Amino acid sequence: MKNKWLGFACLLPLLSGCNDANSSISASSDTVSKQQIDTIITNINKLYPDASNDLKQNALNTAVRAIENLVFVKGGSFEMGDFRAPCEIPSRTTNRIDWSPDAQCLSSPSSKLRGANHLHKVTLDSYSMSTYETSFMDMEWMRQINRLPVAADKMDGYHVIKGEVIERGSEDYEYLLTRRKNKATRTINWQQAKDYCQWLGNLTALPFDLPTEAQWEYAARNRGEKRYYATNNGYLQYRNGHYFNPNTGYYIDYTDDEVNAGTSTEDQIGQWPANPLGIYGMSNNISEWTNDWYSPTYYQESPELNPQGPKKGEKKVMRDGKGLMTIDRFPNKIKEDKYYANNSFRCSLQKKTPAIILN
Repeated sequence: MKNKWLGFACLLPLLSGCNDANSSISASSDTVSKQQIDTIITNINKLYPDASNDLKQNALNTAVRAIENLVFVKGGSFEMGDFRAPCEIPSRTTNRIDWSPDAQCLSSPSSKLRGANHLHKVTLDSYSMSTYETSFMDMEWMRQINRLPVAADKMDGYHVIKGEVIERGSEDYEYLLTRRKNKATRTINWQQAKDYCQWLGNLTALPFDLPTEAQWEYAARNRGEKRYYATNNGYLQYRNGHYFNPNTGYYIDYTDDEVNAGTSTEDQIGQWPANPLGIYGMSNNISEWTNDWYSPTYYQESPELNPQGPKKGEKKVMRDGKGLMTIDRFPNKIKEDKYYANNSFRCSLQKKTPAIILN
């Protein structure tokens, strides 16, 4: 399993691909060009002239890693929304459904309520999607260099202490690092997610942003295939789980090697297998912000080409969440009262060509 996000540094600055000796920060990459890294360094020094070298280095590492972790998604057309499911599921569990052309029932009971039952054609230009959800530490490096507080609540047991923040270097902070360092970052509002992606754009001079709702679903469904879950095989296979085999008349238990999902949020980013595109965590009980305003009737008026969502609204669309299917969408208020473990995001690159051109 790849986990490039776990750490990145230019340990040997004299090797080819690292930056010149005149720079106070440096990096190397097998895939990101020296020219792109130099651009990031220039922008960091311009935006944060008074930041410490350590903060600049962490910002550089985060930006380079963000480019490394992009998956290019070739554009195309697909039917967006609830593409239906068999009314009687042969496996006797919604965690394991095979689509067939004669499927008549809605896949999710929420589809009609939230407008996903309106199946409609969407055509997308190519773009790139982050392999992983944004990690707590990547968010932390962004917030540190911008002198923002830690993206976490100060707690008294199970209760949030209103008006107080976790001080970096404190015991609370060190405890937080042990628990969340390798997990998806939490957010308290949509703007935090938006700001992080645009910060990457400012550093890299590349069009990073939140994905649109259509881009999220297209990638989760392996470029629009009729897949109910964004896992390696389109099923949710839990530990101690099983399904009915109608051919034998027996239930079949999943082995530990076949497990590809959990019943709670992930213990660490990339814990379960990626979908066929190589994207992790799109069916992992963590809800992800998209760029779109929410409207239950938007699918009825959505343009076919690159839909961007309604022009205005009161809530934003979140996708995935609590192990729901790839077609499920739900509205979320743009600001919460605390940081929830299952509210996170990943960034996309709004560019029709790959960010990395391999030789």
